[in-house]
Amino acid sequence: MPGFLNLDGLALSTAQGKWKRTADALARDVLRPNAEAVDREGKFPKANMRALGEAGLLGLQIPTEQGGAGEGIVTAVLVTEALAKGCATTAMAYHMHQSSIPFLSAAATPEQVEQLLGPVVRGEWFGAFAMSEPGSGNKIWHMDSFAQRNGAGYVIDSFKSFCTSAGEADFYLVPVRSFAGAGPHDLSLFMIMGDDPNIKPIGVWDGMGLRGNSSRPIHFDGCHVPDIQRFGEEKEGFSYMMAYSLPIYLCGMAACYVGIALAAYEAAVAHVKARIHTDTNKSLAHLETVQRLVAEMRVAIDCVRFTTLRIAQQADNAVVLFNEFAQTGLLDEIIRDNPDDPFFIEVAALKPAACEMAIQVTNKALQVCGGAGYKRGHPVERGYRDGRAGSVMGPSDDTVKLVIGTQILGLSQPWT
Repeated sequence: MPGFLNLDGLALSTAQGKWKRTADALARDVLRPNAEAVDREGKFPKANMRALGEAGLLGLQIPTEQGGAGEGIVTAVLVTEALAKGCATTAMAYHMHQSSIPFLSAAATPEQVEQLLGPVVRGEWFGAFAMSEPGSGNKIWHMDSFAQRNGAGYVIDSFKSFCTSAGEADFYLVPVRSFAGAGPHDLSLFMIMGDDPNIKPIGVWDGMGLRGNSSRPIHFDGCHVPDIQRFGEEKEGFSYMMAYSLPIYLCGMAACYVGIALAAYEAAVAHVKARIHTDTNKSLAHLETVQRLVAEMRVAIDCVRFTTLRIAQQADNAVVLFNEFAQTGLLDEIIRDNPDDPFFIEVAALKPAACEMAIQVTNKALQVCGGAGYKRGHPVERGYRDGRAGSVMGPSDDTVKLVIGTQILGLSQPWT
């Protein structure tokens, strides 16, 4: 097929193939060599993020008419998966940046494109998405904090309980209620610059896994935000998040955990091929138990991987419709009137599927590698810890399953 490449059994466009190869090379040459140090020291991989910017990956999803690469969610999934194979911490920080971009691009005015998206396109800025608040736990769609009008701008006082890249990002996308009397889903979204002196990250991130991603609480303590840094209209932020941020957030999250699982699987396969028993002069690969476990890992990964790519393609198609709704001023009304649309439920199902798969695969990889894989610093040991994070990240797998179950049973969704 002219103009297409076939990589790993996937029919990719020429551009998608290029971006995948770029991410593969970065994972191999930049991320993987220092992944163990990032994990051991719990240090945010700022140099890695700058390398992604230099490679053009920070503006991957920004449309070409705004200066970006113009790629969609499928390409973002391929890139995120590749990066996660090299360093899960870096991939998660990149994923949270990517989750903010489609909304910013969709809502941006020409002035915002020039002043606020230009540095992203040039690889100078990477962002973070500050969503979860203490009062709502992992129900990340519910906000208690609000914006207060102050002349030609706003004052934002918002405490976020977990924020990947806290204290490290160049900007934060911060959803809050539009004003004090607004409902919990009548949101406005603001870009707050990372050098604002009223941004206060709290404590030190010392997680079991993803140890370098600085997922600390953060307090936007009376940040003064000019009008130009509010994206979209007041009270329409929830609908824009559902349309533009939720699909890439969930597809990209799945891609991260597919990448983590793939890295553990490949490390386990390499180990059993190389480990020779002197009594038989055969490798561990000849053991039937090992063969079965390796097969189970591969089947589990492929099922989630290709489902993720299928849903990502659906999401790219849905974005075309969302753009049409937004251009006619109907997006907010349509999203609010269809809170349990099957598309959102199918996208949501990716998260527990991928996160549970990563737990199962990394556990089997550890079993296959035995004591060697249990040692601190081994890629399988690191993958085992990194792979456990996803199921408790907001919205937790249990919360997502409740959302799916209520839709199946015809009950109201928790955000309606």
